[in-house]
Amino acid sequence: MKSKFLWWKLIVGFLFFLFFHQIYAILGGNLLGKILGEGFESIYTHMKMYFYSYLCMSAIEYFMRRRQIISAGTFWTTRMLIASAFPWMSIAIWFIPIALGFDLGDYELAYSLILTVLGFYFAIRLDEGLEGVTFRPALNALIWLAFAAALITYTGFSFNVPDNFFKVVE
Repeated sequence: MKSKFLWWKLIVGFLFFLFFHQIYAILGGNLLGKILGEGFESIYTHMKMYFYSYLCMSAIEYFMRRRQIISAGTFWTTRMLIASAFPWMSIAIWFIPIALGFDLGDYELAYSLILTVLGFYFAIRLDEGLEGVTFRPALNALIWLAFAAALITYTGFSFNVPDNFFKVVE
């Protein structure tokens, strides 16, 4: 069954990402701004903003479609899987030019914005593909574990990112 692409989700997800990118400054650097936003420049904070943006977009979609959704559990399990996985996949795609030895230089911001939109497009396509899929109990448990790990690390690393891959070298 072919479904119509939901452009509003792409726009809303991207706008949430931009909001979370600025929330630290908007809230004057308070605790909530640090947890949801970018208190410092790191790859992990950008993955966190993807994660929270996608969850907010999914919550809006759930309330808009709640009468049509057959199983809230299935809806949220698929969204938890996507929220946990797509930031990693998107960042891996973002690093392709660097892995090939290209310097993004003055084009890094434009490239990043385009890849952010592509990341949300990827997540939304995953939504469509996984809509209505029922996972076996063991996979459900692993999805919950991955989601909990993402939530814990995104929150915990809002205060201190380990000195490794996740920090941007300046």
